[in-house]
Amino acid sequence: MQSKPSAAAHRRQVERIGVPRETFPLEKRVATVPDVVEKLIKLGFEVAVESGAGEGANFSDDAYRAVGAQVIDSAAQLWAASDIVFKVRPPSSGEVALMREGGTLIDFIWPAQNPS
Repeated sequence: MQSKPSAAAHRRQVERIGVPRETFPLEKRVATVPDVVEKLIKLGFEVAVESGAGEGANFSDDAYRAVGAQVIDSAAQLWAASDIVFKVRPPSSGEVALMREGGTLIDFIWPAQNPS
């Protein structure tokens, strides 16, 4: 006789999406805005945003907090705690070094930027 899997086995692990501050000079965009963060949370994700990530696009840390995001002061903490990272620009080598093993990076693909 087979036993039924426990309720815990059926629960999906909550994944955390991290949104770091863009490090490319003069970049004002942010990878996601508070309205989208709210929808991601409703879908079951946790969302963490690096403090100041939305400033260039006129989104305050408080706007992200108001929809349920956690605001994290340190880029290193954000990258280490995120299962998935959303970025506008490709990560710098320093950011790649911060990424946790097994993490997923989602950013814009811009193949014409690098002709080689």
